[in-house]
Amino acid sequence: MDSLDNDIVIRFASYLCSKDLVSLALTSRRFGSTRLHDTGLSLIEDTAYQIICNAEEDEREAIPKLADQSYIELYSELEQYRAPRKFDQLIGDRFSYVNNDKSRIKLLVPKGNRNLTNTAICNHVMRAGRHYITFTREGIEGDGYFGIIRPLKNWDKKGLDCLNPLNRGCFPCLQEERTERWSGDVNYCSVAAGFGFMGGCLWHDWRSCDPIDPHEWEGSEGFVSGDEIGMLLDLDSGTLCVYRNGRRLGIMKDGLSGDYCWTTTIWSHGEGVRIEKGCGSIVSRYEWI
Repeated sequence: MDSLDNDIVIRFASYLCSKDLVSLALTSRRFGSTRLHDTGLSLIEDTAYQIICNAEEDEREAIPKLADQSYIELYSELEQYRAPRKFDQLIGDRFSYVNNDKSRIKLLVPKGNRNLTNTAICNHVMRAGRHYITFTREGIEGDGYFGIIRPLKNWDKKGLDCLNPLNRGCFPCLQEERTERWSGDVNYCSVAAGFGFMGGCLWHDWRSCDPIDPHEWEGSEGFVSGDEIGMLLDLDSGTLCVYRNGRRLGIMKDGLSGDYCWTTTIWSHGEGVRIEKGCGSIVSRYEWI
């Protein structure tokens, strides 16, 4: 490929994923080190830059380039944004994937008399733009929380038998994960679904001693088994809007900023959850006025 024109190399390289672009950059100084006169980027960095420029507007808005971020890294983030959502981390000893499908989880029968709370996290980090997701409740009628949490790296490797993000005993360990990207006071926020919860909002900063009780918000409703719980996180306006079976209920929480991931917490055995990413057209259709 050393004899090929730069434009031809970029055209072919634009079909590669970010990992393959990195591998190509390592094969020759021309691809990975030599800077182009017009852009000042390497051939591979310029390829990634052009891929980003050709992305959809909502995709570019969701992944603004950070000062210390390369275009290859930004391209990798774009791939993650486009990928289907799944539960990357199962924290607790009772979770299981359904038929090895990481977008679906269920809670197994508790060991002994323990009925411990388990938490699942989607590792995709949302830091700007708008993101729509659906949690579909499957299985028996039970209790659960569905919402957003700060990124927690490798907590599924800690060997925990349970995790409740609203358990005060967990707050010190959760705070140890704090980074400069944790702006604002809302480190966790979810809608409570199940017996007696009536779709109340639960949120916390993991620091204060304020009561942790679900509070009603304008438009809140209860959720039952089989319901599709839709959520639209708008980090430009700092709001989390909730939907029930495609019907907009309202803005559950505002004042959101910084990095978040999708999460669910359940403790009733037999309860299951499916997570699914909404596309740009869905976000536009559910946009409020």
